Amino acid sequence: MQIFSTEWASAYHDAINANPQYATTSKNWDHGALAMAIIFKDDTNRAVVLDLVKGECLEAKSTKLDEALSEANYVIEGDVDTWQTVLNGDIQPLMAIMRGKFKLSKGSIGKLMPFTKSAIELVNSAQTLQTDFPE
Repeated sequence: MQIFSTEWASAYHDAINANPQYATTSKNWDHGALAMAIIFKDDTNRAVVLDLVKGECLEAKSTKLDEALSEANYVIEGDVDTWQTVLNGDIQPLMAIMRGKFKLSKGSIGKLMPFTKSAIELVNSAQTLQTDFPE
């Protein structure tokens, strides 16, 4: 499945909800939707918006970055190489933001910091998917 495609978003929704550690670490999340976007050199992009509430993913949908920016309270952007590095487990998502590999284009890093374990579990859920990355 192509990363952040409609098919991938649907499978990711199911993977998040099947992850009991995500439910536990995110039981206090009430900060709204989170979007993740992949940015390409030719200025095309793709995003997935996660409607997350208290340890549950109500919806995951594939969209464009401009729609994600209007719908989500938090938007994390990165290039293909960075997303591969994160999904391979080589760097944690919040560390990627702190190191400037990801850009938090919307939202507060301070509000995300208490949810470091939640972010790790979102990555763990994504790692269960067969993900194809564009060249």
